[in-house]
Amino acid sequence: MKALPDSHPLSFTAQAAIHQAYCDGHYQYDPNNPRPFDVHESWIFGPWHRIYIYFYERGLGELVGDDTFALPYWSWAEPDGMVIPPLFTDASGNNSLYDEYRNQANLDKLVDLDYLSNRRPVPIDFAGPKDDKYIEAVNSNLCTVYNQQIRSGGGAQNFLGEKLSISDTNSTQNNRTSPGTLERMTHNAVHVWTGKAPNSTKDNNSTCALGHDGNYNCYNDMGFLGSAGRDPLFYSHHANVDRLWHIWATKLRRKGFSDPAWLDASFVFYDGVRNPRRVRIKFRDVLDTKNLGYTYDAAVEDKDLLQWESCKLTSLVPNGTGGGGGSPKVAPPAAAVFPLTMKEDRVVEVPGVALPAVPPGPGQHRVLVIDRIEYDPAEGNKFDVAINVPKELAAKVAPVYKEYAGCFSVVPSSVKNGGKMEGKVTLAIDLVLADIVGAAINATTVDVVIVPRTRHEIKLYLAPVIQNTDLD
Repeated sequence: MKALPDSHPLSFTAQAAIHQAYCDGHYQYDPNNPRPFDVHESWIFGPWHRIYIYFYERGLGELVGDDTFALPYWSWAEPDGMVIPPLFTDASGNNSLYDEYRNQANLDKLVDLDYLSNRRPVPIDFAGPKDDKYIEAVNSNLCTVYNQQIRSGGGAQNFLGEKLSISDTNSTQNNRTSPGTLERMTHNAVHVWTGKAPNSTKDNNSTCALGHDGNYNCYNDMGFLGSAGRDPLFYSHHANVDRLWHIWATKLRRKGFSDPAWLDASFVFYDGVRNPRRVRIKFRDVLDTKNLGYTYDAAVEDKDLLQWESCKLTSLVPNGTGGGGGSPKVAPPAAAVFPLTMKEDRVVEVPGVALPAVPPGPGQHRVLVIDRIEYDPAEGNKFDVAINVPKELAAKVAPVYKEYAGCFSVVPSSVKNGGKMEGKVTLAIDLVLADIVGAAINATTVDVVIVPRTRHEIKLYLAPVIQNTDLD
């Protein structure tokens, strides 16, 4: 594939350019709408990447002369796969799967599926001693996947992302990005963990990716959306993201969207190396992977092998006394004043967020919504959210704790002419409230704590609210 002329639509260069074109702010819906079109951070994410990987796999199969060829997935969600596969890291000879622009400090290390939270400053050797620190890190990874797939990923909207439709682009709310847990959790973490660490001097632009904003970005390759497709590992990473969606829909028996705007959304890709032709394919045609001629090994999906299903959470706040009606009798924190700007180490406390007076109806979920999140897309951005955690414990908030409600994160990208983006995050909290029931059983409010994890400024225009929402 790398040997094909760059102009060939199935060349490796062209395949990488497809991702860059759709993921780095190159397109707009129309000249009158300033929002760039992106296949990330909405309900488009899962189906579009499935189609992309499907045609990439077909191209490889034709090149090797095997119409049964299957792209291997990088199984970072299971303990045995929590390292970059040696197939991709062998730098000797002419290994076409090697990429020099990965973060060299993380090669042969245990992957961190909560990487942007910066809780593991020293990488852990994957082949090192299986000591307490190693076991703790593996458990953190498993609990992150558990939160993504089960605890926080109950409805289609929360797992796959919120609606983004051309008919809604004049709506203020739909002009904001809103990724699901499938994207904003492990997917984003693996991208940034694998990608080359930023070059702080930026004095060698030849090793950095030129973004659509005209600036060089040095989070490449995997660490920057505009260059992620240049790393062969990207495709096996996304094959695993696709597998987790497959497990969510089949083994966990979750339903996707029934909205025709989603089912009938379509994109055009090239198919066929020897005689390339353009093929239009709809989302409804790829929801069952068997329609695409592939599935995943059922033995690997056995309950005993999916260890993240049995993740055991612990309480960060003893006896559920972190706030929201179960707190000790201490002075409540001062209410945060919005809009506000967050930076690392500036925890935001929002006491007394009202719970809906009426229980969720059939098919509804209680969700915590943080809207109008302004951020610089060219930087790594993340904040965690927890319920009923006092400020002095906020730095410890993590997916291994019952009080953890979720996160907002993005993989660095760019926007034409620079500028900021606005996002939104919707966190399903039914199971969170159930886990901390000792504090919230009779409560009409809960305390929300927002913990910024990255050094870049993130502006919150609106206070978080909790509401009953149909996530399907």
